[in-house]
Amino acid sequence: MPRRPAEVMEDIPLFLIPHVIMQKIRTCGEDLEGVAVKRTQRHFYTVSIRTRPVNREYQSERAGRKRGGESR
Repeated sequence: MPRRPAEVMEDIPLFLIPHVIMQKIRTCGEDLEGVAVKRTQRHFYTVSIRTRPVNREYQSERAGRKRGGESR
């Protein structure tokens, strides 16, 4: 299964980095694989977030849970 491309957000101010990471943790949950933060200029940073693919057999089950449906 091919890797998903990393989601890259550029020019994030220093004080917003925790909020951006927290937001992604809430949306991705268990699928979050890694977070990389690099300083670009002054107090601005580039945040790169990589998620791992979900096995296809579990995708429909997880989609039901995200929509609020009951599984099994």
